[in-house]
Amino acid sequence: MKAMTTAEIVGDIVQVILTDAKGLESIGVTTGSPFLKVIGLDDLGLWVEHPRYILMKTNDAHGRPLPEDQRVKTRLEANFLLRWDKIATLVHFPNREGFDFPNPMDDKPIGFVQPEENS
Repeated sequence: MKAMTTAEIVGDIVQVILTDAKGLESIGVTTGSPFLKVIGLDDLGLWVEHPRYILMKTNDAHGRPLPEDQRVKTRLEANFLLRWDKIATLVHFPNREGFDFPNPMDDKPIGFVQPEENS
């Protein structure tokens, strides 16, 4: 097996073992070992894909809270930075089908808890 570098995981799904998931719950990361698609890396951490990020409009134009039945959810594609200090280790699967991209799993919510469509 050849030696690899972190740059080789860009574009692949990896299992990220987190030192702490605290603070990531609001974006759907609720486990300490999510599977995430890496789209880049830099000195601060890994850039990962969030295929179904939810923004919710909860206030009106004057800043007043909207009643629950008037709140608007918008689903967006997003990327977020997972800082190096949150990562204990990475697990890469170089020969596992579906973990190297492109693949048929592109439309699945890998690594994220998705809110109910009508909640």
